[in-house]
Formats: sequence, structure tokens, C-alpha cells
Amino acid sequence: MNQNRKLIKYLPHLGLLALIVFLITDTTPIILSSSVSEKGSKKMEGSHKEGSHNEGSNGQKISQEEKEKRMGIFHYNEGNKSFKEGRFDEAIGNYKKALHHNKTLKEAAINLSTAYMKNLNFDEALETLKVGMEVDSTNPHIHYNYACYYSLIGQPKASMEKLQEAVRLGFTNFKQIETDPDLEKLRQSPEFKSGALRSNTKISFEWNQGNRTRGIDL
Repeated sequence: MNQNRKLIKYLPHLGLLALIVFLITDTTPIILSSSVSEKGSKKMEGSHKEGSHNEGSNGQKISQEEKEKRMGIFHYNEGNKSFKEGRFDEAIGNYKKALHHNKTLKEAAINLSTAYMKNLNFDEALETLKVGMEVDSTNPHIHYNYACYYSLIGQPKASMEKLQEAVRLGFTNFKQIETDPDLEKLRQSPEFKSGALRSNTKISFEWNQGNRTRGIDL
């Protein structure tokens, strides 16, 4: 009887001890998990170096500049796909993205101006051509697109001047000059019909030979 009374006397103490043991064992995984998480986060900190980018499964590092150039080319090619399918709004969006990533990608500026003209956005086309001139003022395709722009807005004299400049700088796709719908107003003008563009002997010879050098690839 005395032993039972002693056991009853210590029961509250035993219960408190059991509770303490339970709490200790129950919180241990939480502390461990937190510790592991902290270690993992420390390893991740600083894993990305400024001006570098891990590319591909082989861990090849490329500079941020190179990454931007590649993105520019990617959007340029996507723009060309959209242009060929007649989706000029999409083409414009992609060409603009290409120039955002690579402001010196003159091909994107040239094709962007063309897409704007196809959409009859002449103000935007002119602004884009100005940007192209800042990048490469001696590019014959930029001057050719200027000729198209002036022809479309009904300024054949200015169009003829730009076309002559394009040819002088090396534009030799004379078949395109004869068939491009953007130059229709110019071809109907006295400036074009006078034969001034063919007055140069070399140009006249190449024209008659049917030289069809490609311009900017779309």
C-alpha cells in the first residue's frame, strides 16, 4: 500500500519528465532542417558571377555581351520567319527585341524599316532608317530602303537620289529595282524613266547582265 502511495506521489513528476523528453525529440528535425537549409542557401550565394553566364550542359561560360548578341540574332531570325509569313506586327516586335539586345545589328534595323513600310507605318520606318544610318551610313541596303520610303510617300526625286546612292555604294540587285512594288511610284516618274540610273557605263552593263545579288536575307 505504501509503495502505491509513493508511486502516485511521483506520477506528476514522471509525466513532466516524459513531456520534456517528447518536446526535445520532436524539435530536433526542425533544427536540423533549418541548418541544412542555411547551408544550402550559403552554397547558392555568389554562384552567378557578374558578366558571365553558364550555357549548355558542358558548363561553357559566355560573356553577357555575347549572350546579348545571341539573343539579338535569335529575335532577328524569328522576325524573318514572321515577315515571310506576312505577320508584320510579329516581325516588328521581334526586330525591335533584336535591336534591344544588340543595337548594332544593322540587318534588324533594315528589315524593321521594311516591315514598318509593309504596315504603312511610315513615321516609324523613317525613324528606324535614321537609326540604321547612325550604325552604318555606307550600307547600300539602308539607302535602298530610303528610296522605297520616299517612293511610297510620293517623293520620287528624293527616292531617285537615294537609289542612286544605294547603287553607288554597291547595291546590284537590279531585278529587284525593276519589280519591287515599293518603288512603283518611282518607276512611273520622269526621274526614273530618264534613264539617269543607268547613265553610268558600269551600272548599265551589270544591269543588262541581270546581276541579281541578294540583299538582306528575309
